[in-house]
Amino acid sequence: MDLERRGGHRADGTRVGAMTVIAATARHRGPASWVLSAVLLGVATMILPSLVAEWSSAGRVAVAGLVETVSVGFERWMSSGAAAPAAPLSDAVTFWAVFHFTKAALAIALLYALVGVGRQVWERAVRAGTLLPRAAWIAAGVLGASLPVLVLLIVVANVQGAVAPLSSVMSFLPIGTSPEVVTVRAELAAGVYGPVTSALVADFRTYHAALVVCLSVVIVGLGASVAWMLVRRARAPRDRRLVRRSLASAAVALTLLAGALGLILLANLSTVLDTAPALAGFFDSGGA
Repeated sequence: MDLERRGGHRADGTRVGAMTVIAATARHRGPASWVLSAVLLGVATMILPSLVAEWSSAGRVAVAGLVETVSVGFERWMSSGAAAPAAPLSDAVTFWAVFHFTKAALAIALLYALVGVGRQVWERAVRAGTLLPRAAWIAAGVLGASLPVLVLLIVVANVQGAVAPLSSVMSFLPIGTSPEVVTVRAELAAGVYGPVTSALVADFRTYHAALVVCLSVVIVGLGASVAWMLVRRARAPRDRRLVRRSLASAAVALTLLAGALGLILLANLSTVLDTAPALAGFFDSGGA
């Protein structure tokens, strides 16, 4: 602990900060350790969120019983006419918020590990002395390129759910012709909202606003990554044609991904600006 607080020394007596030591250690981790970290975090991302959420609810709510809990809770909420849901729907909302927060945190760690794997693969491709090993490392990178994108989408979806868990957990509500659902549909169509419908509209707006913010951050990050790749390509030696082509291809792929995410952003922005029709569509179709 004292070493971490005060830092160490190089052989020449120069002080080395703790963060520098940590960063250097991360840089010198081999591909195997990064892959192992990614595998363990991937398993944790799939298993732990529900366990943590169930533990946080002291066993009152479980994933297997969410449909019934949300259905009963929504019926009671509509009957009460309150502006905020009470138990058991409030318990389900809290449960789902913990689930999404836990999954988002683990997915962020998994994304970091996958980026570490990608960096190791790329460095070995660049340092390879002959064409065959270089092509093998680049092929490995191409095969695994979709994993960080998938995990990034998982991060975004779970941040969105953690910010607006009510709208997220409402996806478990069986949409049919129950009196409560009919009432919400009628209020949305008339434009005159009771307390419950007003709360649903506000949370649904927040739900989509969260996605707009997340996608904005991701698109900026993708733009920075594309710029970095183009700079690296410009600096790469002319004889490293495979490396230069790989950088150019990756830059094009990320640009296309950013464009697709931009379209999703615009669609969600329109929902933020005019929320009621989208919420009505949710109750008509039975899903977010």
